[in-house]
Amino acid sequence: MYLIYGDSFRLIEEEIQKIVKEETNVVTLDLYSVSLTDVLVEAGYVSLFEEKKILLVKNASFFTSAKTNEEEIEAFLNYMEQPNPLTTVIFTSYEKIDARKKVTKKFSEKNKIISVGNLKTNDLVSKVRDLFFSKKYKISTEVIQYIVNACGSNYDLIYNEANKLFLYYGESQTIAFSDVKEIVSKSMEDNHFRFVEAVVAKDLKRAVSLLEDLYILKVEPITLLMLLAREYRILYSSMLLRSRGYPIQSISKHLGLQDWQVEKSLRASSSYYVNDLAVYLKQLAELDYEIKSGKIDRFLALKTFLLTLV
Repeated sequence: MYLIYGDSFRLIEEEIQKIVKEETNVVTLDLYSVSLTDVLVEAGYVSLFEEKKILLVKNASFFTSAKTNEEEIEAFLNYMEQPNPLTTVIFTSYEKIDARKKVTKKFSEKNKIISVGNLKTNDLVSKVRDLFFSKKYKISTEVIQYIVNACGSNYDLIYNEANKLFLYYGESQTIAFSDVKEIVSKSMEDNHFRFVEAVVAKDLKRAVSLLEDLYILKVEPITLLMLLAREYRILYSSMLLRSRGYPIQSISKHLGLQDWQVEKSLRASSSYYVNDLAVYLKQLAELDYEIKSGKIDRFLALKTFLLTLV
């Protein structure tokens, strides 16, 4: 069995591929949607033909500081004493593991734990160069460095932006600096703004795409919920005050905003009814509570909210 953990989705995937190699009999389970008991049943299952298989188990939070079901943990500890020799189990986690936990200590005694750390700048530049060269593209060190800096040295986002460039060019050739500046995301803060802007404009396709980028960046969803709530409050207040005959300058002063911000909000408000905005604000408040109380996955909460805008 293996446990692979770290912040980087792509680096974890690369470690998984080193283990999986050419194996095709791979079963994937996610502990966000199934129980550890379900995982143990699948791990212990032996097919009629006694085929070997790899069981990939995502979001193995029971190795972290998260609360666990003690009965399930005890069953897992028993399984580790006599694991199915035909099943290779790979656990993954994007959260830091708790080395003090009994289950983590016991796991490390007989199994392999792989920590995927952040790449140093030189290693990252080299890895990005190899990525482009593997696709037969030519790219200068200057352009690679720009991509690395623009993506905040986040390999997952770099990989995502590289694929955008591959799609843009279509065939292998020299990557132009001017194209990179146009295509590559400038910064995480810019993505925050664009995500909120897309949601408010009800451009859901763009909003989902930006949300995927922000997921890769490990952006805290609570931050996005707060930014959305702020924008909807401005819309709601601007619409109410405007309906009561307040001029833009008075609305700006009342809300502590610039005139251009109010004008922008009023333009965006044409797609909304005041009552809808009140409903959205209530939904965001409820999602905020559910996330903080652990009742729902953070990014699932955001996707759920986006569906209400359809």
